[in-house]
Amino acid sequence: MFSLVPAPLSAEAPLSSGSVCHASVKADIELAEALENPKLWTCEGAEFDWHAERHFVRHDLTNAPETAASPRVAEFDRHEFEKLTLIVDGENGARAVRSYSFESLKLGSSSLKALVDLPDPGSRVTAVTFVHEGGWFPEAFVTARLSEEAKVPAIAGWVHILAAVLCGLLLAPIIFDLGFYRALREPFPLYHALFCVMAVIQTAAVSGLLPMVLPLSYDYELYVTYLSLDVMISATFLFAYHFIEDGRLPRRYRRWLLFLPVIQIANGFATTFAIDLFGPWVDHFYFGVLLCVFAAYFYVLYQARGQGSRMAPYLTWGIAPLALVVLMQAVTVYGEAVFATIDETWPQNFALLFEVVATALAVADRFITIRRERDHALSAARDLEVLSEHDELTGLRNRRALDTRFARFVEEGFHAMAVVDLDHFKSINDIHGHPVGDRVIRSAAVALSPGDDPNIAAFRIGGEEFLLLLRGEGAVEKAEERRLAVRQRISADVTELARPVTASMGYLDFSALAENAGDGFAKLYAQVDRLLYDAKCAGRNCTRSMVTGEPDRRIAHSRAAA
Repeated sequence: MFSLVPAPLSAEAPLSSGSVCHASVKADIELAEALENPKLWTCEGAEFDWHAERHFVRHDLTNAPETAASPRVAEFDRHEFEKLTLIVDGENGARAVRSYSFESLKLGSSSLKALVDLPDPGSRVTAVTFVHEGGWFPEAFVTARLSEEAKVPAIAGWVHILAAVLCGLLLAPIIFDLGFYRALREPFPLYHALFCVMAVIQTAAVSGLLPMVLPLSYDYELYVTYLSLDVMISATFLFAYHFIEDGRLPRRYRRWLLFLPVIQIANGFATTFAIDLFGPWVDHFYFGVLLCVFAAYFYVLYQARGQGSRMAPYLTWGIAPLALVVLMQAVTVYGEAVFATIDETWPQNFALLFEVVATALAVADRFITIRRERDHALSAARDLEVLSEHDELTGLRNRRALDTRFARFVEEGFHAMAVVDLDHFKSINDIHGHPVGDRVIRSAAVALSPGDDPNIAAFRIGGEEFLLLLRGEGAVEKAEERRLAVRQRISADVTELARPVTASMGYLDFSALAENAGDGFAKLYAQVDRLLYDAKCAGRNCTRSMVTGEPDRRIAHSRAAA
C-alpha cells in the first residue's frame, strides 16, 4: 500500500536533528500522537519493550548535506513480523506511506538482510519512520541502512555468484575425504566431510542462495541457518577427537571433545526452538555458551600442542578466523558498538573457507604421514619375512621358506628335488671346533648355491643338510655338478682340514606327479631322504636317484675319486 498525503505541521517537529529514536506503544497509538509525547521516545541504546504491540523507529535526516542524495532503499536485519509500515517525510511537507508484509520483502546483501524501497514524498527526504507490528527484534530498524541504491540486486548478483563459487570450493575436499576414508578406514575424514557439507549449507543460507533455490518458509530458513552452524562447529570438535594423534592429548581432555559437541547442539536447539524462554536475552545466552565452548576447545588444542601434536597447529589456526568472527558478534550483542556496523556474513564465509583449506591440508598431511608409516611398516615386515626365511649362517633360504613356498615352486615348474648331506661332518666339529665347522657349512653353501641359474633353488634345511629344487632338462646333471663342487670348494676355503670333505645326495624326479606335488612335500621329502640314506649306506660320496611314476629303479652314480 502506498499513499502520499500532506504531513501535519503542528505537532510533528523532529525529536532532534540527525537522531535515531524509537518508541514502543499500544496498537492504537499513531505516529502523530507519539511525537507529541517526548517521554515515549528513546534516542540512545536499543532497549525495546518486546511485548509492545507497535514500535516506531524514526531516522531524522534534517542535518544531511543539501548535496546528499535522498535515500531510496532501506536495508535491515531480516526478522519476521506481521506488518511493516514506512512513513517518509519530504522537505516540501508531503508524507509518503507504504506498508509491507514479511513475505513481500526483498533479500538484501545476504539472507540475514532484508531490502525495501522507500516511498517517494516528491522532495528531499527529511525523516524515515519504521512502524513495526508483531514479531521480534524491532531494534533491527535502529541500525537500518538508508541509501540511494541497494548494495546488491534483489535477484542473483555478483555477491550470489561469489557465494556459489565459494560453496563449490567448500565442497571440493569432500571427494578427497571419501578417498582418504576408503584408504585409511579411519573416521576423521567423514567428520571433515560433514564439516564441509555444513559449511556449504551455512554459506548458502547466510549469502542468500538458499532461499533462491529452495522454497523454504522463513522459519525453516532460520532453522537451517542457525543449526547448520551448530552442527558444523560440533563436527569440528568430533573431527579433532579422532584426528589428534594418540598419545598427544591426555585422556581427560580428549573426552572434552566428545562433551563440547553435546553442549553446542543443545545450545543451538534451545536458542532456536525455545526463543520465548530467553526473550531479549537469547543472543546473550547463545553467544555466552559459544564463547565458553570455543575457549575450552582452544585450551584442548593448547594441551595437544604441548604434548607434541603435529596436527594441533592446523586445527588452531584453521578455526581462529571463525572464532574471531564469533567474538565480534558477541561484542556487538553485549553492547559495544565497535562492530555494530559490520556485516559478518562475508567475514564468516571466508573464515569457513580458511578453515576448510587448513583442515584439508591437515588431512592430506596426516594421510601422507600414515601412508609413510604403513609403507615403512610393510617394508620392515618384508625385511623380517626375508630374514625369517633365510639361514643366518649361509644366506640360503631355510626350512620355513621351503615349507611355505614349495607349492609355488612346483607351480613354477620345479620338478626335481635333491638332498645333499656332508659326510662325517660331526668329526670336523669334534676335531677342529665349531668355527671351522661353520666355515665348512658356508663353503658348501657357496658350492650348492644357484648363482645366476633361475632353474635351481637352494635351501639349508638343518645342520649339514641342504636341499636343491631343480627344473628343466639336465636337472640331475646340475645337481651332481654341485655335489661334486662341494669337495673342491671346501678344500680351497678351509685349509685346516687334513682330509677332503665329501657329500652324499639323494635325487628324486617327481615330474610325473607335478600336478599334485604341491601339497605332498612331506611324502616327496621322505622318498628323497631314503635315497640319501641309501647313498650313505653305499659308502658315502655318491648319489642315489629315482624317478617317480616309473618302476622303482635307483641309479647309482659313480663315486668320485678320493
